[in-house]
Amino acid sequence: MREISAAQAMEQAQRGDAVILDVRPQVVRHQGSVPGAVVVEPGELTGKLRANPSVRPDAEVAVVALNAQADEIESRLSRLGFTKLARVAGGFRALRDR
Repeated sequence: MREISAAQAMEQAQRGDAVILDVRPQVVRHQGSVPGAVVVEPGELTGKLRANPSVRPDAEVAVVALNAQADEIESRLSRLGFTKLARVAGGFRALRDR
């Protein structure tokens, strides 16, 4: 998965060019939330995305995930038909500190 900066992710999301997808487990999200992000538990990825019309497979998706889970999340999103995926470099902390 390619990487984009936190600033790029936020700018794209604010312009409506991308969706920020926060796939961190709830136990980790106590650190805070990403404004405007679609929040999905890693284990509920398939069902929640199919039920959420704002996250289309043809959309640019900036993914915020734990490093240990990022490759698996990318693989699952790819199997769901998502092709325009980017990992937010530095994850939630980079977005928070931006």
